[in-house]
Amino acid sequence: MSNSPSHEKLRAAILDLFYDTVSRYPPPHAPGAAPTGDPPHRLGDYLVYQGYITSRDLLSAIQDAQGLGVAKPVPLGVALVTRHRVPAAVIANTLLLQTLDHMEYMPNLPPRFLGEQLLREASLTPQQLAVVLEEQVSDYAQGHWIRIGDLIANHGWIDAEALTAIVRVMRS
Repeated sequence: MSNSPSHEKLRAAILDLFYDTVSRYPPPHAPGAAPTGDPPHRLGDYLVYQGYITSRDLLSAIQDAQGLGVAKPVPLGVALVTRHRVPAAVIANTLLLQTLDHMEYMPNLPPRFLGEQLLREASLTPQQLAVVLEEQVSDYAQGHWIRIGDLIANHGWIDAEALTAIVRVMRS
C-alpha cells in the first residue's frame, strides 16, 4: 500500500487508537526485546515488545492456547485475555498494528482477513474494527464464537449480503 493520503489517514487513526489504548491500559512490564525479522510480527511478539506480557507469559499462553494437557485449543488472544489478564482492547489494537504492518510491508499480498480488506476499502474505520475485534475476543472467552462479519452486520455498519460478497471476492 502506498503512502497515499488515505493510507496516511488510516495509519494515523490506528496509531491514535494504539496510543489511547496504552494510556487506558498501561503495560505492566518494561518493554521486551524488539521482534526480529521484518514485520508483520506475531501477536505475542508485539505484546512482549510493548510490555504487556513477558517472554515467559507468552510461552505459557501459547501452551494454554494449544490446549496442552486438559483444555481444548483456543485462539492465542483468548488465552491472553482469560488466563494472562491482557485487556481485550489491547489484543484488538495490537491486531490492528499487525494489520497495518502487513499493509505497509507486504502491500502486494492480498488481505488475509476480512477486517484488513474492509480497512483497505475504507468500508470500516479502525475504531469500528477495534470494537468488533474486542467483542469477538471477549465473547469467545465467555464461550461464544461469533464471526467478525456477523458482529459488523449486528452493528449495522455493513449488511450481511455485502459482507458475503466481499468474502467471496477475497476467496477468488
